[in-house]
Amino acid sequence: MWWIRVIVQGNSMSPTLRDGQRLLARRLRRDPRRSEVIVFRVQDDQLAHRIKRVAAIAGDPLPDWLTPVLPDVPHVPAGYVAVAGDNPRSQDSRQLGLVDCRDILAAVPGA
Repeated sequence: MWWIRVIVQGNSMSPTLRDGQRLLARRLRRDPRRSEVIVFRVQDDQLAHRIKRVAAIAGDPLPDWLTPVLPDVPHVPAGYVAVAGDNPRSQDSRQLGLVDCRDILAAVPGA
């Protein structure tokens, strides 16, 4: 199994994860699961990473909170996931868009 070290920056995953917390995340060799906390690359900056919870996986209906942003997308398309932070004030797929599964690096066990 492959692991990467991650340092949480910010409060988007609070109260589950806190700013400055150090984590070991397991590299994914499978599709992510609903409710799993993942580490992924940001499309605009391949050096930046985000930590979010998977809100919906491919084939799931688009979450109600995401429908106003993507009104013509009834389901999460194959190869993508919708993400949300645990903190209600965090960025999520409304701002970040759907996350391409190819950009997912790892999952945080037990989070």
